[in-house]
Amino acid sequence: MPAEARRHELLAALGIDRYVRRAPRARAALIVVCDRAAAGGPAAARLRALLPGAVGVAASAVRWIATDGARVPPLPAARTVLVLGAALARACAAAGSGVPPDATIAVADEPATSLRGAMAKRALWQALKPIARRLRGGGD
Repeated sequence: MPAEARRHELLAALGIDRYVRRAPRARAALIVVCDRAAAGGPAAARLRALLPGAVGVAASAVRWIATDGARVPPLPAARTVLVLGAALARACAAAGSGVPPDATIAVADEPATSLRGAMAKRALWQALKPIARRLRGGGD
């Protein structure tokens, strides 16, 4: 019996619980910063459903951060950041949000505006193209 297995068996016999460290939390591939008021609306829910497929990642790789425009928290490290709303983008820039210098950052309209019509959807896609390219490996 290997020494490590013997050690675990001995600890179990003594009634000692063995704790295993969790793996570090995976870094999100895409951070989406959205206004708190807009994040709860039906347009934001629709965008949450459509966005992972549009940029080519799993839904679990997209982390949404809802904030009020006055206080923008430091953003976690990510390769790509999408900020929904020009005013929120200015607040993020003023707050020095901690985005890595090599991150791809895009700004689009708020969800309700982005999904309103064909021209708005086209503008959203134009903002998402650099993000999709980076996440698919073409922008590194």
